[in-house]
Amino acid sequence: MKNAPAIILVSLIFIALGTSLYLINSSEKSHSPETWSSFVYTNGYNSGRYKKQDDFINYEACREHALETSIKFDNAPWECGLRCRFDSSRQGFQCETMKRE
Repeated sequence: MKNAPAIILVSLIFIALGTSLYLINSSEKSHSPETWSSFVYTNGYNSGRYKKQDDFINYEACREHALETSIKFDNAPWECGLRCRFDSSRQGFQCETMKRE
């Protein structure tokens, strides 16, 4: 019974640590709506030139638009990005995820 206060203190520390980690992870999740952007690289992936269209409500709509635009530019490569935003430090768009399926 001499160790009871120490055991209680250690248990409280672990509970506080676990709660903190849970709250940090839940705050990192994006709560913004799912919006997709299509990128069609008219001069290939290595070019800075692309056609971008925003505000698709799902990947399928983005993909359909990207494929239609790609055909207009001789089957240019394309991608769709989820929740894209301009990153001024990298001078380009950064997306949570990019897909091309």
